[in-house]
Amino acid sequence: MLRTIFLYAAATLACGPALAQDYSGTYTAKNASGGTVTLTLTMEDAKRASGTLTGHGTSSLQVQARIEGEGLRGTAGNTFGLLYLTGSLKGEELSVVLSEPDVGGKPNAKRATTLRLAKLPVKIAQSSKLGDALTQNAWCSFAYTISGKLGKERLEFMRNGTVSEAGQPARWRVQNETLEFSRDGVSWKPEPLRLALSSSGSPVLRAQGKEYVQCD
Repeated sequence: MLRTIFLYAAATLACGPALAQDYSGTYTAKNASGGTVTLTLTMEDAKRASGTLTGHGTSSLQVQARIEGEGLRGTAGNTFGLLYLTGSLKGEELSVVLSEPDVGGKPNAKRATTLRLAKLPVKIAQSSKLGDALTQNAWCSFAYTISGKLGKERLEFMRNGTVSEAGQPARWRVQNETLEFSRDGVSWKPEPLRLALSSSGSPVLRAQGKEYVQCD
């Protein structure tokens, strides 16, 4: 159930080890000729990232990197050759150093270029009809407990990609109009749900046999 997912996610975030830094996203900067350098990264898992670098040279480069300590370490290359890549993320700025190999095949610090790229804003819910509907109001589900008291579950989907259930945070996003949850920001699980209208014309959220209605 939704409650189980949220509580498990919250427990993991609160009690588990520190999460690996998430490098996924699109980063841009201006190059020397006034064009745009674009680096798009995707987290393969908690320790690996891959992507594409364009605008640095005349052809695109495929990036393969590992997350080591507080930074990235890997390569950026194509059929013409490769460059060694290191990177560190501070806030919304990703600093990347691209080094040519020396005669021994090691990074040549004397032939290196530093790029400082800014992360583009991630539109999680703003561009999605489902996301817009989920973030308009909080959602509440009401049910009687065994003791006969009326209980309430309250969900609040934030536009920054977090969701609060009984004050406990987890992470959410909408991909192709499908709601997904994550406990670590890397692995995502789809959540079957449906938005519909009640007989009174009010929107309801149906998931795992429960109905959630908009609430304050």
